[in-house]
Amino acid sequence: MIKDIKNTIKQSAIYGLSRIGVRAASFILIPIYTSVFATDVIANINLLESFWQYIFTFILFGAEAAIINFCAKEKDDSKRKKIIFNFFSILLTNSLLFILIAGFLSSNLSLLVLRETGYSSVIFYCFLISAFEALLIIPLTIARLNEKPILYTLIVLCNLIINIMLQLYFIFYLHYSFEYVFFAKFAAPAITLILCLLYILKYIKFNFNVTALKEIIKYSFPLMVAMVFSLLLNSIDRFILVDFVSKQQVAIYTIAFSIGSITNAFILSPYTLAMNVIFWKKLHDDNFNRFMTKSSTYLFFTMIFSALLISFYIQYVIKIFVRNPELWYASNIIPIILFANCFVALFLFPTLDFYHKKKTNTILLIIILSLIFSVVLNILFIRYYGIFASSYITVLSYLFMFFSGIFFSRKFKLTKYEPKKLVILSVLYILFVYFTVKMDIQNMYLDLFIKVILIFLYLFFLYLFGFFEKIEIKMLKQFSNKYLKTNFS
Repeated sequence: MIKDIKNTIKQSAIYGLSRIGVRAASFILIPIYTSVFATDVIANINLLESFWQYIFTFILFGAEAAIINFCAKEKDDSKRKKIIFNFFSILLTNSLLFILIAGFLSSNLSLLVLRETGYSSVIFYCFLISAFEALLIIPLTIARLNEKPILYTLIVLCNLIINIMLQLYFIFYLHYSFEYVFFAKFAAPAITLILCLLYILKYIKFNFNVTALKEIIKYSFPLMVAMVFSLLLNSIDRFILVDFVSKQQVAIYTIAFSIGSITNAFILSPYTLAMNVIFWKKLHDDNFNRFMTKSSTYLFFTMIFSALLISFYIQYVIKIFVRNPELWYASNIIPIILFANCFVALFLFPTLDFYHKKKTNTILLIIILSLIFSVVLNILFIRYYGIFASSYITVLSYLFMFFSGIFFSRKFKLTKYEPKKLVILSVLYILFVYFTVKMDIQNMYLDLFIKVILIFLYLFFLYLFGFFEKIEIKMLKQFSNKYLKTNFS
């Protein structure tokens, strides 16, 4: 079982290079955006980022998860190529359809999304971003199916580097407006897709099969709708905020959400990419249930411990990456968002149960219920408590989503959780973060030193409350004997 965990970590780490690269780009661009653009423009950029993700999800049509599900169990290469061709056909059709829609509705959508007119061009760019990013999923998924994480990473990094270089060129050399940020974001995947065309053609085989297309649509449609509602759950609060608080407050909240989602990009996303493939390979192994149990605990521990580290030092780090002092207040919101995302990580496991039983409609139901829960609470409390209300409601919404997943998968769930350990991790996180906020030490060096001690104290309390099993303690001792003594001898 330890070997399986190590393999999952290895696969996650390789896939994670691409996600870390994407996140690194965000950190490069945050200080640029916040030093060049006003706070209302920052708010517009972040609102548009959320908007194009919706369009992307409609065009993608659940293809990334569906291709893995349809192809992972298919041993015949010829049949695999036919399946991939059918998915490519759906994505290409969706892309052309939505680009056509953009040509007619860009002006109206500008008013709807930004509450301002005159941004029809950037709305059109958002549709183009979505189309090319969706089509780029085909070579990326082929690389995953062929277990080529290095190739996967190269494709992602190629897209990323072109994107950054174009943005820097438009912003600093040509001094263009923020709309060209989104021009760069669509040009990059378009160029990358062209570079990948020969690779795509190698792994697709023409096969216009109506029966297969119907089966794909039946499976993918609820996934797509669930993803759209999941995005709404993740971002509806910022669109509600626009009607109740200033654009500056919206900018603060969106910056906080962006930085607070760092654990999703560095940990959860690569882990999910790896686990979606490993899950099917491990499904019939004798140690499968134990593997899933420990995976859920380890993932939650990694998410929450990383959140603790970021929360301790974010008040200093944010001043480096966010160049506009008006946005530094986001450091008070970030620990709450980080905590919320820990429960998004746990929801991965009931989701895998639903994929296994092909009950994707249940995922949709859970997301809809969680979204209704979030919208009602946001409308009730945002007008009184502003962005803090949104952040706490995010935690409650993700908790509701996770517990709903457990409830609906209770008859066939494949993961037996360790609730005591999850509660210990959560309670200690809340207490330690609350304590550091209340400390309010003015001397930076003393503050940093105390927080280092608190990190070790957090781990000590975990040990004290029986979080670590004997075999885990033994492994930690072996690790320290092997590496630490060698380094200091």
